Amino acid sequence: MRSLRRRAFERKQKATRFFNAWFYSKMKRKKVLLGIVLFGSISAFYVFNENKYLESQLRGKLIEVSGNISKAAGLIVQEVVVEGRSKTRKNALLQALQVSEGDNILTINITEMKDRINKLPWVKFARIERHFPNKISLTLVERTPMARWQTNRMLKLIDDHGDVIPVVDLTSFSNLPIIIGKNAPKIAGQILRTLSNEPHLFRRVKSLTLVSDRRWDVELDNQINVHLPEKNPGKAWTHLATVEQGHNIFGDQVQGIDMRLENQLIIKIEKNKSSPGKVRGRNT
Repeated sequence: MRSLRRRAFERKQKATRFFNAWFYSKMKRKKVLLGIVLFGSISAFYVFNENKYLESQLRGKLIEVSGNISKAAGLIVQEVVVEGRSKTRKNALLQALQVSEGDNILTINITEMKDRINKLPWVKFARIERHFPNKISLTLVERTPMARWQTNRMLKLIDDHGDVIPVVDLTSFSNLPIIIGKNAPKIAGQILRTLSNEPHLFRRVKSLTLVSDRRWDVELDNQINVHLPEKNPGKAWTHLATVEQGHNIFGDQVQGIDMRLENQLIIKIEKNKSSPGKVRGRNT
């Protein structure tokens, strides 16, 4: 009985020693492996930074050699030709160009230059070309101001596509009509082109209001409101121009002109006047 217990105890002690030996050897292997990984990481980091430094140095040398070769071959910027600049400020354009006389014409990043120029307020798009050996040409297509948009009690300048031109001082654009309405800028181009077909009458347009996103009310310089129809506003406008030239209907008594009914022109007179309140007719 005792021998059996002794043998069981000896087997238990032997298993414990084996487990301890295995466990500590495994831990030792992990430590060694961790040390190798750590050493490899440090070495890789050092080599990477060394290579990065060497790469930077090599790039600098290549640029220097390229610059010397370009200079020797005459491939340096001596002339920048700009076409199409009207409203874009010269200083802003020079700052966006970021090119100087004597720069290596091969190393100029045309794409980045174009992106900077396209961000200028008046630039619609730009075209840039290299002309070897020493010239860069820049062609600007500037935005065309169409009207002043009244929104949130402020006026903003918009182009012929209805996009806002970020210009602060609108003094020099006081001759442009004012358009009113949330969605007015995007569709104002069509009605303005229609109204401009009668130049003598278009010159008197002060503002246009988009009503229910369907039709326009036009205010003239003498505060007469013209209510254009939803359909065929151009036809009504031409009819109004013809009548005005023949009969001079924009008198002091006139308050407004309603053309919303097809083939009818209704003249609204101020209430305190004794003249007829309205005149109707196909040919008035």
